[in-house]
Amino acid sequence: MYGFINYALELLVVRKYGQETWNEIKRKAEVDIESHFLLRMIYDDQVTFQLVNVACDVLGLSQNEILEQFGAMFFKFCQESNYDKILQVLGGSLKDFLCNLDALHDHLGTIYPGMRAPSFRCVERASDGALVLCYYSYRVGLEHIVIGIVKAVAKKLHNCQVDVVIEKTRNETGDHVEFAIHMKPTETSKIDKRKSIMSLIGSPTDLDASAMSEDMLIGSSTFCKAFPFHIMFDRDLNIQQAGTSVARVIPHIFNQQYKFAHLFDLVRPQMEFTFDSILSHINTVFVLKTHDGFLDVSQLKSSSEIFRANNQSVLRLKGQMLHIKESDVMLFLCSPSVGNLDDLQGRGLYLSDIPIHDATRDLILLSEQFKAEYELTQKLEVLTDELQHTYRKLEEEKRRTDQLLYSILPPSVAKELRQGGTVEAKKFDGVTILFSGIVGFQKICQDSEPMVIVKLLNDIYTAFDDNIRNDVYKVETVGDMYMIVGGLPKRSNTHAKSVALMALDMIQLTQRIKVNDKPVKITIGIHSGEIVAGVVGKKLPRYCLFGNTVNITSRTQTTGSEGKINLTEVTHKLLMEPQCQDSSFCFTEREDLVKMKGRKEPMKCYFLERRSKNKAVHLIMRNSSANRSFLFKPRESESSPQFTPPSHGTPPLTLPLECPFKTEKLLQSVVNKLI
Repeated sequence: MYGFINYALELLVVRKYGQETWNEIKRKAEVDIESHFLLRMIYDDQVTFQLVNVACDVLGLSQNEILEQFGAMFFKFCQESNYDKILQVLGGSLKDFLCNLDALHDHLGTIYPGMRAPSFRCVERASDGALVLCYYSYRVGLEHIVIGIVKAVAKKLHNCQVDVVIEKTRNETGDHVEFAIHMKPTETSKIDKRKSIMSLIGSPTDLDASAMSEDMLIGSSTFCKAFPFHIMFDRDLNIQQAGTSVARVIPHIFNQQYKFAHLFDLVRPQMEFTFDSILSHINTVFVLKTHDGFLDVSQLKSSSEIFRANNQSVLRLKGQMLHIKESDVMLFLCSPSVGNLDDLQGRGLYLSDIPIHDATRDLILLSEQFKAEYELTQKLEVLTDELQHTYRKLEEEKRRTDQLLYSILPPSVAKELRQGGTVEAKKFDGVTILFSGIVGFQKICQDSEPMVIVKLLNDIYTAFDDNIRNDVYKVETVGDMYMIVGGLPKRSNTHAKSVALMALDMIQLTQRIKVNDKPVKITIGIHSGEIVAGVVGKKLPRYCLFGNTVNITSRTQTTGSEGKINLTEVTHKLLMEPQCQDSSFCFTEREDLVKMKGRKEPMKCYFLERRSKNKAVHLIMRNSSANRSFLFKPRESESSPQFTPPSHGTPPLTLPLECPFKTEKLLQSVVNKLI
């Protein structure tokens, strides 16, 4: 099937159920098409059938319901594809519309080569006035599409509502499906209006015999010259007469041993090739083609040899059947159905063979221009699809490039650099920096192969990167050192809390990683302060942090207790602020003061752990007037709580406490007594 069939199905699903549903249907149907179906590209019929079957499962509808909805959408798609005017003038009534569908399909066959369109025959049933529609198709099981199309045509073009039912299946008729089309009683159809008008003015074919002159006769020779493309045959399909052009290109046409059916194959309509069958389809467009070997191509010029090589030595004739009652013969009045001048020449015909009154002359000349336009449109459609495919690949590569760039620079900085601007260094008054290092990394390097070290670092850093919080920024990794910062480039007053939570996650993540069958431990140092940040370099620009805060953080990590999170007093105070408090934080003051290079006085440091049920209970209560805080911690050497209230105006004081309390309520009562 041509791609416009599948595209109409796509429109149905996307407009009614959404793009995600259509993507799911394509995925389950294993249809590897990233964008839309190409309208002028031929696809295997199984692609369409597979899409319909999967759509039934995904949408929870029966196949008949899907096909009927598709029929209505296909008609709407045709209207939106600039066929609206053609559809409107195809017939003044629903019956006329259906009777002329074959002519439209034959015309589309010249636009879409190789299209195997269905065939229709429509008659009015005298018993109940219903229209009986016969549907012929090479494809089986698509009759419910016809129901959807007929209902849409009746509603959109003829302003009426109809009921369409299947009266006979293909198994009952042998080669077609029969529908009965009933008008709904509440509607006034154009068919009824047309009948009333015709009953008043009379049929245009019912001419008064007196208006015809019996003396006006025409000889057979004159008739054959006036209509060079016609064939006359009797009830036994014996050929009685043929036009001059037909007789020239089909020399065997007057051979008595060949009947009409021996020379020609019936392309449209799809029916039994008999005299009575033709009578029953008398108002239908007929398309015939010669059987192989009967078209005389012996006189073709060398330039037309390609037609014989490509099995093009058949002649298609398109026209109408007229029953000559006086002689009880059938007259096939036709014209050659060719697409362009090459087709005409390849079948041994010339423009002079076509009578001047026949519009086929003009159509052939116009087809030359249309052929070039069609080929250009087809190429343009393919190139557009390739361009869209390339664009999607480019967008994917751009996304990956951006992702890589954002892993090196903060997004706001990267966007400014991409636009050609310069990024000025900025001072940040309040940030929190974290450094982490692997415990015994030098020993691990001595005892392990280089590939083991690479894998170890990759496993650790990948785990950190995959779980990094949105409100912290990874600065860099150097060796086993991992550095992150909170509070930049987007300023935040909870930067200490964000970094502390990330530190707890990092400790937990490394517990799953082993090297040489031994668990890996990391030491973390955290400090808060002011820094200056800016982009350094052009070839490989880096976002770097400068200031004493960076140095103190690094030394907090290197001088910290192995396998623990080490906090400076500055960060600890920030975490005690209301906006940075978290129920999972558990602090322990380090017993000794830590001497650090660059500072005259030793620093007080703290350990941070994640609170658990078996650990100490931490409680912070703040008095709004005195701004007092209490931090409780268990002491193993004592069996009862020891309280040392802080003096008014002094900074928060850490009080050692043992926690023998069974419940939080008991702890609350103790605190109340303290206050």
